[in-house]
Amino acid sequence: MSSSARGVCLVLGAGGFRGLAHVGVLRGCARLGVRIDALIGVSIGGLIAAFYAGLGVSPEELLRRFSRLSTASLFSLGWSLYRARGADLAPRGGADPRDDLRALKALRLDRLCFGVQHLGLLALDLSSGEEIFAATGLPGTVPPDKVVLGGASIPGVFPWVCCEHGGRVYRLVDGGLSHSLPVERALLPPFEARRIVAVDLQVRRGFRERDPDRWDRLEREHPGRIVRIRPQVAGAGTVFFRSHLAEALVQGGERSVLEQSAALC
Repeated sequence: MSSSARGVCLVLGAGGFRGLAHVGVLRGCARLGVRIDALIGVSIGGLIAAFYAGLGVSPEELLRRFSRLSTASLFSLGWSLYRARGADLAPRGGADPRDDLRALKALRLDRLCFGVQHLGLLALDLSSGEEIFAATGLPGTVPPDKVVLGGASIPGVFPWVCCEHGGRVYRLVDGGLSHSLPVERALLPPFEARRIVAVDLQVRRGFRERDPDRWDRLEREHPGRIVRIRPQVAGAGTVFFRSHLAEALVQGGERSVLEQSAALC
């Protein structure tokens, strides 16, 4: 373990609209004074991580932006992206979520906010089945904005994100299909976190993490190093969502952190 790896690494898992609980987790960490040195995110967790650590969007603003979405607006956004495949995400003004997605073009993994030192984002390359991981301190292969957008692109709802790099064409889709909670990434360079807080939104496991002994094995191999948090998400779907549940999801995420205060502080 590197001498610089002294902080907490927060791993934000996949879960669609349930990802509002991640906003509550960020609020809960702030209440407890838990310093987040690193963030790893996949799917909605990647979006939350990128907006927070990469673009400096506060938890309060994240709640405002994400809670205004609905199932209808999600499918409408997906349809518009299918129709505009290959075109730029032109700004529309107002509350168009494409404005938020377009802002990700400014994402830089070496220029982070809120004291975060490392950011990692996971997507799945549909062409090869390979995981594409963009992270602070790793050689760049695919631009991070492409990884976070592709990594949150649920097949059938959103088109894949296509990009070319180094003579190779990537077709990026939801990284949660492979790892819905990529906690192992936090154990490896450049993260090597002393303490890992893994936020599990209780969705279907990815095809690379279906070993029933996975969590027991991780706890045996890394005793006391991983804190697994499971916010209350009952009644909330991943794609089908009722906006009145937004605040309850955030509160559930915050409460799940406060309940683990003894392990985190």
